Amino acid sequence: MTRKLLLAVGLLLYASLVESADLLELIASKPALSQVKKIIEADDVLTSLLKSKSYMAFLPNDKALNTYQGVKDSILISYHLSNLPYLVQDMPDELNTDLAGNPRVYISKLPSGRPSTTGWEHLHVYINDAKVIDANHEAISSRGMKQMLHIVDRVITPTVPRGIDFSQIDSIYLNPDAQKLIEKPRYYGLEGSLSISEFEGRVNALNLHDVYNISGKNTFFIPVDAGINTIIDKQVIHGHVVPGKVLFTRTVQDSKEEFESLAFTDNLKVFISMENVSSFNNEDQYYAKSKTIASDVAHMKGTALARIVKGNIPIKNGVAHLIDRPLMLVATNVLAILQKTAQLSMFYDLIRNHDSGLINVMTVAKSLTIFAPSNEAFKKVNNRQLEQIQLNTENISRLLRLHVVERILTTDELMDRNREPNLQVPTLSKGQSLYFAINSMDPKSPVVTVEGAGVTGTLTTANVIARNGAVHIVDRLLGIPSQTVYEKLATDPILSATFNLSQQEGWNEKLKNRDEQFTLFVPTNDAWAEIRRTMPSAYKKLFMGSFAYHVRNILERHMIANSVFTLEELLSLTTNATVSGKNILQGRLNMTRGKVYFQARVTQSFGEYYTDWNGVRAKVIRPDLKCVNGVVHVIDKVMMMNRDVTVSGSAVPAASGLASLVATFFTVAFARALHH
Repeated sequence: MTRKLLLAVGLLLYASLVESADLLELIASKPALSQVKKIIEADDVLTSLLKSKSYMAFLPNDKALNTYQGVKDSILISYHLSNLPYLVQDMPDELNTDLAGNPRVYISKLPSGRPSTTGWEHLHVYINDAKVIDANHEAISSRGMKQMLHIVDRVITPTVPRGIDFSQIDSIYLNPDAQKLIEKPRYYGLEGSLSISEFEGRVNALNLHDVYNISGKNTFFIPVDAGINTIIDKQVIHGHVVPGKVLFTRTVQDSKEEFESLAFTDNLKVFISMENVSSFNNEDQYYAKSKTIASDVAHMKGTALARIVKGNIPIKNGVAHLIDRPLMLVATNVLAILQKTAQLSMFYDLIRNHDSGLINVMTVAKSLTIFAPSNEAFKKVNNRQLEQIQLNTENISRLLRLHVVERILTTDELMDRNREPNLQVPTLSKGQSLYFAINSMDPKSPVVTVEGAGVTGTLTTANVIARNGAVHIVDRLLGIPSQTVYEKLATDPILSATFNLSQQEGWNEKLKNRDEQFTLFVPTNDAWAEIRRTMPSAYKKLFMGSFAYHVRNILERHMIANSVFTLEELLSLTTNATVSGKNILQGRLNMTRGKVYFQARVTQSFGEYYTDWNGVRAKVIRPDLKCVNGVVHVIDKVMMMNRDVTVSGSAVPAASGLASLVATFFTVAFARALHH
C-alpha cells in the first residue's frame, strides 16, 4: 500500500513539473523533437520567445526533418508557431503564424472513425498538408502564459523568398497571394522544370490577374512551361481555379469528390477533383482532374488529367499546385495520353515493346477508345502468367487489343444504352468483346464496370478525351484471370441467382479448387426470372433450399468437369468431328452427368452461339469468362423442365441427369469449316 501511495505521489509530482515547464523545456523532453530543439537553440531570439511568450507550436518530428530537403533554420520553425494556443480539436480553419509577414496555415479536420479518448482522436487533423500525430501537450511560459505543443508528421514548408535579402524586396512578397506567386516565381524557387512563365504570360495577355488575387481560401492549379503547347483561353484559366476551397493533397481523401471551378457558367461547366495514385513502387503520385460536363463550341466534354509536380504551396489566398500540363485541353491522340500519363506507364511500355502495329493504330485512327489499366492494376496480375503471355507475339497482341475499341465510347453513351440486356462492344482482339454494367446512374459520376475475357474492372477515371478518341483508366488488366470459377460466380452481379442456388449443400465448394478444371454454362438472373414466371412452383422448390438433389442435377447438366473448353475450342471440336448431316457437325463430350452431344449448325445468325437441350434453346451472351480453374459461358436460358423438380413420395426427381444435352452453337464462321 505504501509503495502504491509513493508511486501516485511521484506521478503527481512529475505531472506538476511537466505542467510548470515552459514550451522550450517541453520540446526538450520529447525525444522525437531532438532536431527541432537544435534548430531552436541555435537562435537566441527564438529561444527567448518560446520561454516567455504565449505560443502554440506544431512541430515536425525527427523522421519528417530527416526527409526534408529544404533549408532547416529559424525561418522554417517560425512557420510552425502561432501566438494563439489552441487544443487541436478547437483550432479554427486558419491561423496566422509567427513568420515575417504572418503567413497563414490552413486547418482541415476529417473524421477518423476512432473513439475520442482525450478529446481529439475522433479527428484526423491536418495543418496544411501535415498530419497531427500527437497533440495537446500544455506548458506555461516564464510569465505564466499558456502554451501548447502538437507534433506533425511532415515539415510545413512556407512560401517565402529564399536566397534574397528581405530588405531588398517589397514586403508584399513575404506573404504572397497567387498573383504574386506567378508574378515573381523565381523568388520562390519556381525555375527550370518548375518554371511557370508561359502560363503567367497567358494570364498577362488576357488581363486575368484578378483571377489570382481573389480573397479568401481558394485552390489554384498552375501548369509548368513544359506542358504548355497550345493556346490557353480565358475559360481554360478559369478552369484551373477552385474558389472558396483550400485543397491540400492529403486532405482530399475521396477522389470522387468534385469541386466547381471558376469555369462554371450556363454554357460551360467544369469540375475539378484530385486523386492519389500509388506508383508501382508505392510512392504517392497526385493528379488533378478536370471534368467538363457541359461544353461550348471551343471546349469539349470530357476529362483531362494532370500530374501534380509540386504540390501544397501555401499562399495568402489559399494553396497552389504546379501541374505537368493544362487541364481542360484535348490531347493530340489517345497514344499521347498513354505516353504522358505516369500512372499508365506500364501499359504503354507493354504496347511499345510488343505491338508496334497497335502504336500505329493509336496514332492514325480517327475513332478509338482505350480501356487502359493503371500501374496499380498490374499489382493484381499473376506475373508468371503475364510473362508467359509476352513470350508469344500473337497472345500478347491479343491481350493488348482486348483493351481497344474501334470507336469513341463515352460513359454518356454507356448510360444511354444501359437498358440493353447485354451491353457489349467488339474489340480489336478478333472475336472478343467487352461487356459493360452501370452500377450507379449518377450522371456526374456513374460507376461503370467493364469485363474482358472474364476479368472485371471498374473505370476509375473516365472520358479522358483526345482528338481521335477517349481513354478510360481501369483498375484491372483485362484478360488475365485471378479468380476461381467460384469467385467469378460470387462477384458477378448478373450471376448471383446461380451462385446462391449453387451454395445448397456446398455444391459450389468444388469450384474453389484451383487444381481442378471446369467448363460451366451459367444462366443469368434474368434467365432464372423467366423460370419464376413460367414454372413458379419449380422455381419456389429450387430456391427454398430443401431440394438440393434436384438443384445438383440441374447444375451438373450445365457443367463439364475436368476440362476447360473456350468457345473457340468448342467450335474446333465440332470441325474435327464427323459430318452427320447437312450443315451439321457433331462431336461427343463427357459431361458431369452422362454423355453429351455437341453440335454446330450453320445458320443466318452470324456471331451468335446457342445451346440446345430438349428444346430449350439458350443463347451464349458472354462467352469465355476465363478463371484460374476453368471458364464460364453465360447463357440467357436455364436448361431445365418442370419435370426436373417433380417430387414423388420418395423425393426422387423424375428427370435423370443422364438425359442427353445437345449444345448447339450457331455462327456463320462454320461455313468456312464445311468447305475444307
